[in-house]
Amino acid sequence: MSDEKPTEEKAEEAAPAKKGGGGIALVAALITVIGAGGASFFGAKFGTKGGAAHAATHVVEEEPPPGPTLALEPFLVNTFDAQKRPHAMKVTLALEFSEKTKEEHLKPLVPRVRDAALTYLRTVTFEQAGEVGHDEKSREELLEKFKKAGASGVQKVLVTDLVVQ
Repeated sequence: MSDEKPTEEKAEEAAPAKKGGGGIALVAALITVIGAGGASFFGAKFGTKGGAAHAATHVVEEEPPPGPTLALEPFLVNTFDAQKRPHAMKVTLALEFSEKTKEEHLKPLVPRVRDAALTYLRTVTFEQAGEVGHDEKSREELLEKFKKAGASGVQKVLVTDLVVQ
């Protein structure tokens, strides 16, 4: 029996040591992680040398604020698919002009702009209207047509509504 007691005592001593050692290691790891996180946060927030150098090299080009906007009435146009079947297409456009453009100069442009838009929209096929990359191409082509029609101050074409059935 005397042989069994020392073995039990050794087992009891070994078990608490494992729990205590693991807890200390866990606390040490947490302190390290929290310290590193805090250092990186405060370094990024209050560090001026790296932040100022980074801000100086990273220049964001801002667009000028839009000038007057001319919202056009919706266009309803027939577009055709590859089998020559007609589909209805409803498009609503708005034109952004430069800051220097006076609003009173916009109203006389409406008939010319609508004509240019309708002329272009009649050439768009049903498949093109559903294409993902065609939006940007349409904006560019419409912008060019509007400028040729006399709306020289137009800077951006906005598609505010598009429905194709």
